[in-house]
Amino acid sequence: MVWMALKESKMTKYNVGILVYDFMDLLDFAGPCEVLSLAAFSNLQQSIMLYKRSLPKNKPFQVKTVSETGNLIKTHTGTLIQPDYNLDNAPRFDILIIPGGPLRAINKMKKNKKVIDYIVKSQNIEMICSVCSGSLILAETGLLNSKTATSHNLALSLLNNKSRGIQVVKDKKVVKDGNIITSGGISSGVNMALYLIEKLVNKEIAQRTAKILEFSGYSESEIMDIMEKDNFLAAQQDGVIK
Repeated sequence: MVWMALKESKMTKYNVGILVYDFMDLLDFAGPCEVLSLAAFSNLQQSIMLYKRSLPKNKPFQVKTVSETGNLIKTHTGTLIQPDYNLDNAPRFDILIIPGGPLRAINKMKKNKKVIDYIVKSQNIEMICSVCSGSLILAETGLLNSKTATSHNLALSLLNNKSRGIQVVKDKKVVKDGNIITSGGISSGVNMALYLIEKLVNKEIAQRTAKILEFSGYSESEIMDIMEKDNFLAAQQDGVIK
């Protein structure tokens, strides 16, 4: 057991920040948070996690929340969340996740210069991800310019901004272009988080996490409706996507 703990301590770990804000969709936040938090390096660690009151620090992903001010925020359902950090005292995250929400909340975030600047300054981290209409906030930063992306099906027309050159994918839950990942509506954040585990850690841990969650929609990337940019370009050349 000591050997296993030592081995796990040497494995790559990622600090994840989820950007939370008033009236965001709860599942956009909670889905990826739960998936990444329950990922474990081994079966033993997974078993221990399921019985302990608190999660261990020595696991693949440490998930924290960050908001503009650090004050209590209210989700679209009325659930209250106390952020771990504000934009001024947040550490540098390896992964930043931007949840979606109703358009009024999204538009307010798009006009928030401090939030937009924070996302732009994070552009060189390991991964920047959006869930649902969170892609509209991401698009406002310019980081989606000339990239492939997706969103909630009701927000695709808003994302399809020709002046930004965004190539919108309509039929995939998760789209990766470089270090940016966008996902479809609400529950697609679970698919996105499992994809992150597969890409950054390994497929075995992603599959084990899906099993713990009893998420039957995951066995390998192809089944999860994922498109990476190289695959997108190939599909265009074959005439599958126009």
